[in-house]
Amino acid sequence: MYPAGRSDVTARFVALRSGLRVRVLEAGPAHGVPVFFVHGWACSIYVFRRNYAALADAGYRVVAADLKGHGLSDKPLDTAEYTLDAMGRHVLEIMDALALRRAALVGHSLGGALAVRTALQAPERVSRLALLAPVGIGVVSLMRLLQLLTPRVIAPLLPYMAPRWTVAAGLHLVYGGIGTFDARDVDEYWAPTQFPEFVHAMRELLHAFYWDPGERSELSRIEQPTLVMFGTRDRVVHPRALETVVGCLPRGRFELVEGGGHTIPEEAPGQVNAALLAHFADLRVDMRGEARDVVLRVGKA
Repeated sequence: MYPAGRSDVTARFVALRSGLRVRVLEAGPAHGVPVFFVHGWACSIYVFRRNYAALADAGYRVVAADLKGHGLSDKPLDTAEYTLDAMGRHVLEIMDALALRRAALVGHSLGGALAVRTALQAPERVSRLALLAPVGIGVVSLMRLLQLLTPRVIAPLLPYMAPRWTVAAGLHLVYGGIGTFDARDVDEYWAPTQFPEFVHAMRELLHAFYWDPGERSELSRIEQPTLVMFGTRDRVVHPRALETVVGCLPRGRFELVEGGGHTIPEEAPGQVNAALLAHFADLRVDMRGEARDVVLRVGKA
């Protein structure tokens, strides 16, 4: 599994104070501005594989992790582990384990909602937000159907209901019109399903997490400069009234990826990487290794 065979990124397991172990990816200089990539539902560190190098080469300290339940990280099965608040605390736990006092967060899909939750729970820990096709800003139209199709009574059968072809079908759904995937990509997303606990954890997350758009009053509390990006052909999270919602963010701006689907970090890495580098350009690191915003905090970002 990724990043096997790569010399520009490293992966290791880290123990959290909760007792869970998570797999962490790191790249770039150890004393660079920290940027923490947070993936979405049923994904892993693999989803950002085309983004790490661009930021690491620009001097950022790049960090990502398989969230609990995902990838090669531990997979607890208690429903309470997968609520929005619990997952937000999990992000902070990972930051604590890596001694990240403050970091810019890049969240994709469910990871976007987690990035926002982290900024609300601990604003002093977050320097910037970049939300890529984020849950919590857009509407997840298929969520009610998926929840109806996965009642607890069928849970024992779930490990047998994830053959490789279903992963390929899912990638066809999430990709738009500008990207392609290959057999390696299918294998990377399919591999975690071979752990029976993975499918059960995904069901718990599907039912326990808060998938609806956040309250605009909450968004108005986000003080960090925030970039929101959506693909114009996203069939998973629909950015309804995007300009109005982003307008609730005191320092928010948005950018569209023409023809992009839900997986814009994979489909349009050039545009996404350029937007991230521009968004993080005026961050600096102070003597304690914390990212600081050096621009005057007035007006829109």
